[in-house]
Amino acid sequence: MNHFYERNSYLLNHEVNRTFEELLWMSQDDFRTWVREMRQVVIHAWDNLGLPPRVGYDEQDIIDQFDKMMGFPVHKFLVKDELTGEHNLIRNTSVIGNAANQWFPTMMSTRINYTANDDGYSIHDWFEKEDLYERFVKYAHRHFKRDGFYHYSLPVRAADAENFLFHSRSGQDWIEQFEAKERQYARSDYWIAPKQPDTGYTGYNEELKNQVWLTLTRAEVDSLNIPDKCKSNIDAIGETDTYQIRYYEYGHKVFPVGLKAFRVSFCQYAVNFPPLTAKYLYEKYTEHIPRDQEQVVVYDPSAGWGGRILGAMSVRDDRSIHYVGTDPNTDHIIDEGQRTKYEDLAEFYNTRTTRGRSLFPHTNTYEIYRLGSECIGSDPEFQRHRGKVDVCFTSPPYWAKEAYSDDPTQSYKKFTVYRDWVEGFLRPTLETAVEWLNHDRYLLWNIADAKFGKDMLPLEQDSQDILESLGMEYVETMKMTLAQMPGGNRIDTETGLPRAKNFCKISNKAGKDIFLKYEPISVWIKR
Repeated sequence: MNHFYERNSYLLNHEVNRTFEELLWMSQDDFRTWVREMRQVVIHAWDNLGLPPRVGYDEQDIIDQFDKMMGFPVHKFLVKDELTGEHNLIRNTSVIGNAANQWFPTMMSTRINYTANDDGYSIHDWFEKEDLYERFVKYAHRHFKRDGFYHYSLPVRAADAENFLFHSRSGQDWIEQFEAKERQYARSDYWIAPKQPDTGYTGYNEELKNQVWLTLTRAEVDSLNIPDKCKSNIDAIGETDTYQIRYYEYGHKVFPVGLKAFRVSFCQYAVNFPPLTAKYLYEKYTEHIPRDQEQVVVYDPSAGWGGRILGAMSVRDDRSIHYVGTDPNTDHIIDEGQRTKYEDLAEFYNTRTTRGRSLFPHTNTYEIYRLGSECIGSDPEFQRHRGKVDVCFTSPPYWAKEAYSDDPTQSYKKFTVYRDWVEGFLRPTLETAVEWLNHDRYLLWNIADAKFGKDMLPLEQDSQDILESLGMEYVETMKMTLAQMPGGNRIDTETGLPRAKNFCKISNKAGKDIFLKYEPISVWIKR
């Protein structure tokens, strides 16, 4: 029995996966009915078939992807921060290794809290809870019926016959040419998109910025011979006198590309630590260890969603890694309590890729505990690693920001007040990590301040204070870049800089400087 899900063919092939034009032409009542049916199909696939609303890879695709990990040139991830001149940015844009997510379908069931009241929602909640239906319809209307992410249709650009059929310099001329020359072929169409005067560029698609789009006034819309089906969204945003022409080709199903909407817009969701980034960090901070050392022990206090154990298994074969991980999440227990998904994932990598099937196999090893990192130090088996850990590397819980499960062993359940959590979870976790670390070995701590309501919890500073009190020596901060920050509303108009606390600047392949958010990974050494 496989303990991972594969490609979500159930949803992709289901009749609820309609084409964009079918949704575009629906009445509001019909669209609401489609939304309800679509939610039911997604929940059925998720709860009964183990298929969350993601595309997923088939088993052979997972093997092929994992095969690429050991030899992947992760050293190329290191780039310069143009703001500081330091080469301390980790820029990993590869999806290789992300199939690890398929062992953990509950990732998208993780509730994201915005206050200390523990009342946040998960993506699963958005599909399941009836009291979220009306808001779901509103968001779905924006993303699917009005194509808010520009997935299926693009605004017609002036004088662009190559992409939009006709070399037109006015919206009226383009409409007239389409109806006279293209309508008869029934292969493509357009719809009239109401726009506020200052929202020609939403900030989401960079390629839409600084373009000249063909527009229409309301009088032109009313006077032109535009079919009613092309005006189904004409009053979607209320009164306006600016309309764009959105062109599309027939036949594009809303899924799989539309699945992005649930992760990007409906609510935040838990993400995995990128396995290749973990591989890079393991290799970088064990490089100084003598090659004749029999085993390099890496300890992960919060095993999370398996990204770090997969990264550890893929470390190049000039050293032998032994991964020691711990996590109390009971959702990850399989085989009637005999194993966890971490072990299943690592075993899959070790036995199904060429790493384990070659003539001279070299596989890394692993060891999993089902305890919280705040109490693991009392485990007799774990105690044999005291003073022998070569790298401690994790991304711990951000207190109650992500409610991974409702298990009473979860740290946010055990310590419902932040300061109690700092003393009851964060401090003992770091104390154990430092005590178990060998001398001249590194601790890597991936944590960032988290906002709860109006308060910003000082997770970075609290971690630093504890580590300094334990005698650890600060080395550097590596910056793990996240996705590009969209939208002018995230840039301070006075300073020209992002409003985010942690941001950097890189030069992309085209030589253009762009701002990125990053998560800090503070690096410490035990002398």
